[in-house]
Formats: sequence, C-alpha cells, structure tokens
Amino acid sequence: MYTIPYFLKDLLKKRLNNAFSSFSQIIIDNIVSCLTNPNDKNKYISVISEIQEQSKLLIVKIIADIFESFDEQYKYSSNRKLYYNINKSNVSRTITTLFGEVTFKRTYYQSKIDNSLHFVLDEALNLPKNDRYDPIIKAMAINAYSKTNMSLSGQIIGEQLTDISNLGDNDAIKTIPRQSIFNWIKDWNNPKIKFNERTTPKIIYVMGDEKYIGCQNQENDIMIKSFVVFEGVEQVSKGRRRLVNRTIINIISKQPWIELSDILFEMYDSTKIEKIYLLGDGANWIKEGIKELKMEPTMEIKHLLCEFHYKQAIHHITTDELEREILLLSVNTSIKKDFSNLVNEIIRNNPNRKETIEKKRNYIINNYTAIKDMLASDIGSSMESHISHYVANMFGSRPKGYSTSNIQKYLDISNYSNNNFNVLSIYLNTYSNTESITLNEKEINYSTIEKNIGSNIPIINNGRCNAKLDTLNKLAHGI
Repeated sequence: MYTIPYFLKDLLKKRLNNAFSSFSQIIIDNIVSCLTNPNDKNKYISVISEIQEQSKLLIVKIIADIFESFDEQYKYSSNRKLYYNINKSNVSRTITTLFGEVTFKRTYYQSKIDNSLHFVLDEALNLPKNDRYDPIIKAMAINAYSKTNMSLSGQIIGEQLTDISNLGDNDAIKTIPRQSIFNWIKDWNNPKIKFNERTTPKIIYVMGDEKYIGCQNQENDIMIKSFVVFEGVEQVSKGRRRLVNRTIINIISKQPWIELSDILFEMYDSTKIEKIYLLGDGANWIKEGIKELKMEPTMEIKHLLCEFHYKQAIHHITTDELEREILLLSVNTSIKKDFSNLVNEIIRNNPNRKETIEKKRNYIINNYTAIKDMLASDIGSSMESHISHYVANMFGSRPKGYSTSNIQKYLDISNYSNNNFNVLSIYLNTYSNTESITLNEKEINYSTIEKNIGSNIPIINNGRCNAKLDTLNKLAHGI
C-alpha cells in the first residue's frame, strides 16, 4: 500500500488547510449572494453553477499542491542526491483534467549513472510525455468513441468538461478535436481479449455477414467478417426477444473461420456441442464455415439462410404484391420444382427482366434447404441489424478511407464495447504499455486503483530493478 512520508504529510496539510480555508469563504460568500439576489430567477442553477466552479478551482489547486509537494520532498531527499543531479528546477507543465487545467512545476533530473534526463514526478504518476490531456480524459473519449464516432465523442466529452454556466455558449464548450482522439487510439497498444470459458450448451448459433470498409493504402476495400455467437433466444417482453449469452466478434482475416473457431472453442468445450446452426446469406465464404466449424466427428453443422436475404430476392423477382405473397407461400409449403415453375411464369411475362429474375431464382433454389430449415426453426436472424448497429455505426454513415493498421484497432475497441467490456478500465490499465498484451476476460473490469499492491506508482510495481526503482520505492514507503 502506498505510504506518504510523514514530513510530506505535514507539508501537504499546511498547504491544503490554507486552500480549504480561503476557498470555503469564497464559496459561502458567493452562494449567499446568489440566494439573496432578487433579480435572479434561476437561483438553483446559479447556486449549483457557483459550487461547481469554486469546487473545481479548489480541486485544481489541491492537485497542483500535491504534485509540487511530492516533487519538492523528493528533490531534497537523500535518495535523490544519491542517484540524480538537478538539471533544471520549476519546469512548468499543464494538463487538462476532469476539473479543468492543472498547472504544476516539477524538477528535471539527470541520472548520475547514465546521464539520462527524467521528470521523476511524471514517471511516478505514469504521465506520458508532451500530453495535453490526462489519461482519464483520454479513456473517457475512447470509451465514448466505442459507442459512436470520433467527432461526436469529442463533443460529448467536451460538454462534460465545460462548466454549467458555459453550456449555453457553443463557443465556450471545450470540444476535444477528432485528431486528438485519433492519435490516442493510434498510440495505444490495445490488448487482445481471451474470453472466459462458459458452460457449454448442446446447441450453439453463429450468425455471419460481411462489411466492406474503405481503405487508404491499398487498391481494394477491406472486408470485415462479423459474427454473432449465441446460445438461443429468450422472450424479454411482448414483441421483444433477446439473444442468450451473445458474443459479437469482428475480424479482418483471410481465414475468418479459423480465427472464429479458436475463439469459439476458448469459450466452449467442443466435445459437448452436438449441433451448430450457421445463419448467413448463403455466400460461398459462409458455407465454408460448415466444414471449418466441425471440430468433432459427432458434431452437426446446419446452415440456415437468413430470412432477410431470400425475401429480398423474391422482392427483386417481382414488384407485384400478390405474386410476392404467392412466391413466399410456395417457398414455405412447396418443393423446389413448384417454386421454379412459378418463377418461370413470371419470366415469360417479363422477358425484359429475364437475367435478373433467373439470378434471384437460382439463388433461392441453391439455398432452398437452408431456407426451409430457417422457416422451420424459431430462431430468426438479426444479422443485418447487428451489422448496422455494431460495425457500420462506428465507421460513420459517409464512406471514407481508413488506414489498414488503424482499422484493426477500431474493431478491437468495437469488440470491447459490443461485448460489454469496460473500455475505460481497459485503457486506464494499459495506456502506457509499450507493446500489446492479452488479457483474460475476467481481468478486464478490475479496479484502476489496486488496493493490495505495494504502491500505486506504476514504475514501482512494474519497473525493472534499477537505481530509479530503488529510489522511488524508498520514497513511496518513507524510508
């Protein structure tokens, strides 16, 4: 547990007591002024706004005092003199926090061992170099982006950073630039997630579809394979159903089924699965999943064609509502030959559309068994809405080119959010990683401040055993 040295406690007490005394008097005076102002018709708003403004000013001062006290105490410690020379004192830094801009001064040190230069305070606080925003703001922005787009997430967080008194003034709202959020994501070595093992049911359902994303640095667009794995459907309320234990997985890969299989059998014991229903549009790559998912000789893989696609094909065959109803009824109740005869009659009556009608007829005939099996089931497919809400939404409504290296990052963040992982917690616990790591699902939602470790200073817990580590460790424990 992190321990502040006794003499640092005294220094902080003196500074913070003075700050509280002066600010409490200001707050009291201003609140009384708000309450007694006969011309103020919005007294509640005025009081809340005043408390917020003064509280944020107080917190900003407290943060600066704490940081500067820590730096000052370390500057004159015997441990510092053993390992570091002072290169420059009182170097100012400003960061934007939830409470406003915090400006503090710290000391620049030069190592006596290798002449390297360090802001020890910045390293102890795990603050990246040259950042205007603190990690919490970055985490909030990336978390907001996981549910929308960069521009809107910048506006959302900007409003949260703006004082109540300024929310009515659009020019005063401190919107975070889209480019800043882009850079934070680009620089983040976001982790891979290993899903927890679950109780294995006898039947698993897998929906699959694809989405093309514009790419900057290659001729063709990138194809994203999107999968939804679930264990069944349950009735939530009248007219509303929900997928049981839903997991959404978006993949960029030339072998999507192999990657999906690896994830699927992380979660489930393949020897206990009796049947997998594969729901899709009947494309060749979907049908490849029938072979790739069959991990056990006794496992049955059954393809169900999504209703949306065969109904869409029928709508392309004819615009006549009666003919559409007849064709839909035929698929539901008749054999292939009867359906084909009906479509051939439509072709004879519409020779100018023969090529289109034949193409759609062949599509339905080639997937006739999969359509019949879907109609006989009580599952239904919601893949189109999943693609719309969980893939297309993140990449915006207007086509644009994305870097291939960044698309995977965006998909990772999308997968975090879609599977209800705590994006904010993931970022706060990995933003300083120099390389990507893999986290187990059960590790994701842990507290950003561990209670049972030697210190809350990252370099002390994670750093290598060297002079700097030894110095900070002694400093943290008041040795």
